[in-house]
Amino acid sequence: MRRFFLSLLMFAIVAWVIPAYSAPMKVGILSKLNMTQEEYSEFIAAGRKAGAWGLFSSKPVHDEPVEFAFYDSLQALQLALNAGEIGEIFLPKAVAEYVMNIAEGYKVSAIARTRPAYFSFGFREDDDPSMREKFNNAINSMKGDGTLAILQARYIAEPGVGEPDSVEFKKFPNVDTKIIVGVTGDLPPVDYVSPNGKAAGFNTAVLAEIGRRLEINIELLDIDAGARASALASGRADAVSWIQGHKNVDKDSDIPEGIELSEPYYEWNEFLFLSR
Repeated sequence: MRRFFLSLLMFAIVAWVIPAYSAPMKVGILSKLNMTQEEYSEFIAAGRKAGAWGLFSSKPVHDEPVEFAFYDSLQALQLALNAGEIGEIFLPKAVAEYVMNIAEGYKVSAIARTRPAYFSFGFREDDDPSMREKFNNAINSMKGDGTLAILQARYIAEPGVGEPDSVEFKKFPNVDTKIIVGVTGDLPPVDYVSPNGKAAGFNTAVLAEIGRRLEINIELLDIDAGARASALASGRADAVSWIQGHKNVDKDSDIPEGIELSEPYYEWNEFLFLSR
């Protein structure tokens, strides 16, 4: 009996000294273009440890390690979650709310508040910068006169349930200038392409207004999020809707060399973890 109680005591001491191992929570996220999955997981873990990001700040808090897995489209993320390959998906708040509005069975398992992230347009660095400068002027003009705020309210703050509103582009038949812009459709209602291939939502509305102000014809190209850089490098697209990660960090996780970004036109700092 004495030996039995001694064994129990030793087991309790070992359990107290050596915490139980907790396998990392596997979280799906749209692919980053400047880091591997492992590098991105380490990048977030370091920021979290330093208190720089304010991640996982709302209940239920993720105390366990988090491991990120990359997927090239929103559909691939959802399929991986449904198949049990990952435990959660990580999306900007507006996108996560849209997903929950159009499909049942999703729930918020945690909230992450970070430094602001931004939507911009990506251009090839070695191209003539004049088009990027024209985009910058149009974006700043839209900020100044309140147009961006109006479009954001219509397409993001109050999107309703269902597909985002369609957008019509003004055509300039006597203008030779045409620019092809890649849209991913992977972040609705911000970046959206309907099942029949028609782009809609906030980014498309912003592009339509830029085209009207610059008097240029804009043609849209539907691409996956993971194909943004290759679409630019190959010349298939002249510009791409692009997320600019957190500013003032040593390495942006999503901007490869050779990419030059426009002025940002949409900002957010809250993400949701969704589970089933």
